[in-house]
Amino acid sequence: MPRAAVLTAAIYLVLYGAVWALCLLGWRAAQRYKKPPRLIMPEGVLGVTIIRPLCGLDTNLYNALESTMKLDYPKFEILFTVQDEEDESVPVVKMLMQKYPDVKTRLIIDPRNVGVNPKINNLLGAFEQAQYDLLWVVDATISFVPGILRQSVEAFIGQRDVEAAHIAPQRGDVGLVHHVPFAVAHQRTWGSLVEQAFLNTTHAKMYLAINTLAIDSCVMGKSNLYSRTNIAALSTPSQTLRNLSEPPSGLAAFAPFLAEDNMIALALWHQLGLRHAMTSDVALDFLGSLSIWDYVQRRARWIRVRKRMTPFLVVALEPFTESILSGLCAAWAMNNLFHWSASLVFVCHMSAWIIVDVAVCRALERNVTSTGVSLAAWVLREALALPIWIYGICGNTIVWRGRRYRVLSSGEAKIA
Repeated sequence: MPRAAVLTAAIYLVLYGAVWALCLLGWRAAQRYKKPPRLIMPEGVLGVTIIRPLCGLDTNLYNALESTMKLDYPKFEILFTVQDEEDESVPVVKMLMQKYPDVKTRLIIDPRNVGVNPKINNLLGAFEQAQYDLLWVVDATISFVPGILRQSVEAFIGQRDVEAAHIAPQRGDVGLVHHVPFAVAHQRTWGSLVEQAFLNTTHAKMYLAINTLAIDSCVMGKSNLYSRTNIAALSTPSQTLRNLSEPPSGLAAFAPFLAEDNMIALALWHQLGLRHAMTSDVALDFLGSLSIWDYVQRRARWIRVRKRMTPFLVVALEPFTESILSGLCAAWAMNNLFHWSASLVFVCHMSAWIIVDVAVCRALERNVTSTGVSLAAWVLREALALPIWIYGICGNTIVWRGRRYRVLSSGEAKIA
């Protein structure tokens, strides 16, 4: 066997071992996702402003927003934000405000536009009008169990004094609390079932593993809790905005980026030295009717954004963290190095992979309504992983909420 082939096989087995280490770390991290204990919070707890940016009638909108009204926490307000008073979500918000008159809520309508990111534009008014410094930004499709806010504030404060927790953060303190998304296929189409299989297995496994290692920021913006004071202290990572005579800071500084959640989390980590924390809760993400093409476009969209914001080597290695390609490479390497049956190695690999994925899903659904994962959808998800990566890596334009954008080499986006 040529030396080059032997070296290639050996290098791949090292990579293969690292991939499996991540898989098992994610599985181990998922085991702590049992029903959290009820915390007895003192009367002097930090107040929290919950912000729910809305645009149109998202799937299961009423129930998702109603879960905010039922939170088990002594001191919070809810701000529903839209950019257009004719937005279809407004009647839903008004129904909830009428049903729960004792819950402190406000509807904010603010049409300002400071950049290409519609979510940043929608959050501006709420950030300015929030009563409390501690902000919890939650996407419209997300629902949760009542005790999640208690757990999140506890994770944010840690060992710090309550009064100083958001005023004078020290390097190494927690600056952001987030939650792993757990998908519920509210409408069981093939696209939504494949998306559910992705989020509840591969994505959850790797998300938990990377955040357990905590080498760098890895945050998805569906449910994020942080301090407004800390956000205001951030400078813009935008090359374009930094060239201005007065570069914006705070929330508006992230308006040129579509992945504002990732950019804000990175800035908290690197600019302020604040780490991130997770709780033993999930953010229930209700999925609407998706076709397979919708799923492909959704995954390709974030590959195209990520390749502009992440070192290319990291993005290039992503396909080798997927089950089929990693299994095929491992089978080839073990056959060449040890003369093991390639077919047997691949079958054992895929069997172990699905066992770990199912275990992760079952662990995460312990404290929510069980949804499971369709085996056929899981197989289709795995088969589509490499073609979607190739499709995503070959383009720079994306479509988000009906609008086309071009992602620049700086990571910023322009309307195409």
